[in-house]
Amino acid sequence: MAKAYGALSKVYEYLILDSDYNLWAEYIVSHLNALGVKRGDSGIDCACGSGFFTRALKSAGYDVLGVDLSLEMLTEAKNLSQKQGLNIQFLQMNIVNLKSFKKVDFLTVINDAINYIEPKDILKTFKSFYSNLNSQGVLVFDISSEYKIKNILGNNLFGEDTEDCSYMWFNSQGDGFVDMDIVLFLKEGDKYVKKEESHRQFSHSLDFILENLEKAGFKDVSYTAHLGKELKSDSERIVFTARKG
Repeated sequence: MAKAYGALSKVYEYLILDSDYNLWAEYIVSHLNALGVKRGDSGIDCACGSGFFTRALKSAGYDVLGVDLSLEMLTEAKNLSQKQGLNIQFLQMNIVNLKSFKKVDFLTVINDAINYIEPKDILKTFKSFYSNLNSQGVLVFDISSEYKIKNILGNNLFGEDTEDCSYMWFNSQGDGFVDMDIVLFLKEGDKYVKKEESHRQFSHSLDFILENLEKAGFKDVSYTAHLGKELKSDSERIVFTARKG
C-alpha cells in the first residue's frame, strides 16, 4: 500500500462535499474570535491537507500559512488557493517537529491529524506547538474519540461509488489503533485508474491528551464535542482549546 494522502489528494475535497465542512470552518473562525484572536493575527494551520480550513482562515482575515507532510496534498492546497485568489504559503513539514520562522498567535490542527501521531510522540508534538506560539498564543485541535476509533471505524468496511471516483475502505482494529486500507478508482479520461494507500490512526484517551498538554506547559485547557457541543460518552470527536502559559 502507498503512503497516506497520495492518491486521495486528487479527490479529497470532492469526497467531503456532503460533509459539514463549511459549518465546521465557521465554527473554527468564531471560536478563535471568542478566544481573542483578531483579524491580522498570525497562525499556522497544521496538517492542513488540501487547505480547506487554511483558506477559510485566510478569508476570515488571519495571516495564516499551512503545513502538511503530504506533498501531494500541499500541491492541491496551492492550486485550490490560487483558484480562489488567495495568496497562502504552504510548507512541507512533520508537525511532530513543527518549526516556524517566527512565533505565531494561534495554531489549528483540524480533522484527526493528532490521531496519526503515535502516543510516544504526543508530548514532543505538544512541546513543539508550545514553542512556536507567542505568549498567550492559542492552540485549537481535535481528535477522533476512543468511541469512534473502536465503534465507528473499528473492523468496518466503507465505500462509495460516484461518477468521477469510487473507493473501498477496509479497516482493521489493533491494540490502540486502527489500520485503514483504501482502494480508489479515479476517472482519468475515459477510463478508471486503480490507486491504493494505507493509514493508521491511534486511539488517544481524553486523560492522556490532557496530561500531555499540561506537561507541555499549556494552561486554560478546555474541551467539548464537535462544534462546541456537550461531550458525551458516544461523541465521535473531541475539540481541545489550550493557551500558552
